[in-house]
Amino acid sequence: MRMKGGRRSGEVAARAGAAARVSVLRGFDSAALAAVAELVVAAAVRGEALGLREDVTRPEYEEHLKRLMSDAERGDAGLAVARAADGTVVGSAQWTRSPYPTRRVLAELDRVVVSPQSRGAGLGTALVDAIAGDAQAAGVEVLMLEARGNNHAAIALYEREGFRRVGALRNVVAVGAARHDVILMSRALARPKDADLLGDLPAGQGASLPRGVTRGAGWQRTERLLLCVPAPESDVADAYFAIHADPATNVHNPAGPMVDPAAAAPVLELWQRHWRAAGFGYWVVRDAAGGRIIGFAGVRPVVEGEDFLNLYYRFHPSVWGRGYATEVGRAALALAASMAPGVPVVALIRPRNEPSIRVAQRLGMRLEGEVQRQFGIYLRYALVPPAVA
Repeated sequence: MRMKGGRRSGEVAARAGAAARVSVLRGFDSAALAAVAELVVAAAVRGEALGLREDVTRPEYEEHLKRLMSDAERGDAGLAVARAADGTVVGSAQWTRSPYPTRRVLAELDRVVVSPQSRGAGLGTALVDAIAGDAQAAGVEVLMLEARGNNHAAIALYEREGFRRVGALRNVVAVGAARHDVILMSRALARPKDADLLGDLPAGQGASLPRGVTRGAGWQRTERLLLCVPAPESDVADAYFAIHADPATNVHNPAGPMVDPAAAAPVLELWQRHWRAAGFGYWVVRDAAGGRIIGFAGVRPVVEGEDFLNLYYRFHPSVWGRGYATEVGRAALALAASMAPGVPVVALIRPRNEPSIRVAQRLGMRLEGEVQRQFGIYLRYALVPPAVA
């Protein structure tokens, strides 16, 4: 999904129907801010889980809201307000962008409050929807929140709204002698199409590894490459289609370029299942320095019943000529020797594909002859990797 530009304005109809409406507040509406302060302070006095003192005053909270609206004018915050048919403020919620410059895509949803007499009509859902839409329009990609562990009704609301638990801080909320958990939750909004979703992979600015460590859960490092088990991320499927749909990467492919972007995800899911079942397979290949996906490679059986592993590699044309195919080929042969000892590794190469022939030769593979496949004649280069001691 592409990011949408511009802040959202206008009202969002509450799912409760015409009895109340939710809108994102624009500008310094002093009457509305005073009403929101009164609503939230009353909730704090009732002991609701808002992270506020029970003796917080309305003037104190109004000052907080004024600072919030200053941030909102810069696109770094937002305040949603629910009004009953007579204009009375009966609910509110807010979001604030992370103060860290490198986390501007992250924002926190906070202080979702609905007055007791207005509950059960969908206003909480409408407020969360309004906040998510406003934050997304401001360029926020992930919305997070902290819920008190004993506030099960709120947690259930957030889960219905697409938030997922991502962690917990145990017994850190102090209410008198009682200690409660903080439940950490997040919801992904829209991502830009060019985002590289690296997660915890050791790539990109600031990446580091302990001395001597070259592999982790779902990845391994070579000299210049990061080889990753396929993950169900949108950037992986997009990169797969972009590389396999490029005419330049299909010059020697009788089947021709890929034409359907939707066909990428099922292929990656198949690869993922093989990894889970066998412990090896095809990788997503990333540039270790920046983390960008530059190709796909590895070893796995292609046709059920065949007695060899297929060596596969395909790279974006922008990185051709750098020796990446040879580098990943060596890693693939080592993986095969470890996980499938004694099984031949075969590269089936079209006779005119001289670059791939040179890669196979550099890897020590030997030409065994020609074979007939579905789309024509291929050269069969093969090697049985030496067993790992």
